[in-house]
Amino acid sequence: MKLVVDIFGGDNSPIETVAGAVEAINEQKDLSLILTGDETLINDELKKYEYDKNRIEVVHAPEVISCNESPTTAIKRKKDSSLVVAYGLLKEREDVKGLVSAGSTGAVLAGGILKLGRIKGVSRPALAPVLPALVDGEEKGNVLLIDCGANVDCKPVNLLHFALMGSIYMNKLYGIEKPRVALLSNGVEDAKGCALTKEAFTLLKDCPNINFVGNMEARDIISGKYDVVVSDGFYGNICLKSLEAVADGMMSLIKTSVMSSFRQKIGFLFMKPAFKKLKNTMDYNKKGGAVFLGVEKIVVKAHGSSKRAAFKNAILQAMRASESGVSDIIKQEISAMVAADASETADKEQA
Repeated sequence: MKLVVDIFGGDNSPIETVAGAVEAINEQKDLSLILTGDETLINDELKKYEYDKNRIEVVHAPEVISCNESPTTAIKRKKDSSLVVAYGLLKEREDVKGLVSAGSTGAVLAGGILKLGRIKGVSRPALAPVLPALVDGEEKGNVLLIDCGANVDCKPVNLLHFALMGSIYMNKLYGIEKPRVALLSNGVEDAKGCALTKEAFTLLKDCPNINFVGNMEARDIISGKYDVVVSDGFYGNICLKSLEAVADGMMSLIKTSVMSSFRQKIGFLFMKPAFKKLKNTMDYNKKGGAVFLGVEKIVVKAHGSSKRAAFKNAILQAMRASESGVSDIIKQEISAMVAADASETADKEQA
């Protein structure tokens, strides 16, 4: 399995991104990586570690796309940037199966569409992070949120395609036979929602390839009741950022409370294992990144502030997704859906 890694994307590059890449190589013996970015700086970091040098290739790319630039303009103009060079390798080389970057989300998404290309028949690719599912205070399973920011304005058919791609992903990577798909709304009743969700509800309900279980409210997103939560990118992003903020806020509140008195500090010593478990459960580092579904090959967007553990997990996530063949299955399912729709339309016109 060979992946290409944008080393100069993210807040902690190249120190943490190179370290994460080396950790991934050392953990998975069947993995090889191409690292793109400033060759001198990458090699300086690589000198710090022991690894199989036959499984890491460095490709020089001196430019960097920052988060302050227009994503589309930067992708078109900065042809020697670490991200654009990475996309070129992904597009041109058959042996390269996926890409990982912690860089500008907008640039990663724009590059996925402009440089790599979307799967034929997919109306819109979507960004999908995996979150922990919590049941009775324990982490039991995962839930995929799709879309979380790639598409602010959506049509009902986009949400239908999100649901199908999310179902395939959870089936192939997590072994869920019939993933439970829910539609993010302002109530669980069938008639709830805006014009978009009401129309999407009907499409999802009528699709035989999706195990649609109805509307759901944001408070239940990590309840363990669902395997895939479908949303447009605007509300999906708000939902994701709210979850992250609440998790960070709770940990900060606990830390402040513990340090407020000697008695509570003593109590913390006894509760430390429980707090550590809570932190690990809600830590996005454990899950990797958000996969960009609907483009020709696997693309994983790691969190911009990723340290080496998070970046390593994003690389391993891309490896598992590539091995699963999820992109090829999406191509097959979408093609079948488009063909069925065309046949139905033709039958109606003939009648």
